[in-house]
Amino acid sequence: MIVLVLILTLTWMALQSSFTLPDLIVGFIVSYGLVTLASRFLSTPFTNGGLGRSRIDNRNYVRLTLKWIAFIGFALWSILKANIDMARIVLFRRVDDIKPGIIAIPLDVKSDAGITVLANLITLTPGTVSLDVSTDRRTIYIHCIDVQDADAVRDDIKQNFERRVMELLP
Repeated sequence: MIVLVLILTLTWMALQSSFTLPDLIVGFIVSYGLVTLASRFLSTPFTNGGLGRSRIDNRNYVRLTLKWIAFIGFALWSILKANIDMARIVLFRRVDDIKPGIIAIPLDVKSDAGITVLANLITLTPGTVSLDVSTDRRTIYIHCIDVQDADAVRDDIKQNFERRVMELLP
């Protein structure tokens, strides 16, 4: 349902022809209210939110919405930090010191949506690109522009990215 709220929020902003923070907040509140009021008319895949219930529980919906907002904030923060790191590499490191590499990361996330969100988050973060997911969906292969310690990169992705994705899309 959060996707529906976000789509409605963006539609609200486009119809207002204004992309300011107050319009974003108003659009989000209006969209959230509409989706909450209309939730009993929506089909089960929208209302269960991956929680395994056919009926919507507003407390779980609010909790899930807050988790998605926190996840989006984390993703934006990670992208900002990676941009700063990439700028440091480009401006201050010699080409001989940069060690690109491909790393295999075992996956704990099982759902197609979770794997897709994880792969896209890795690709959106400057300096890393998701290359492939193994056919058994247990390993993701990524390319990093600078791999000083492959285990540290693997642990960082598992502890920060994959853990947060699994909270939303196991």
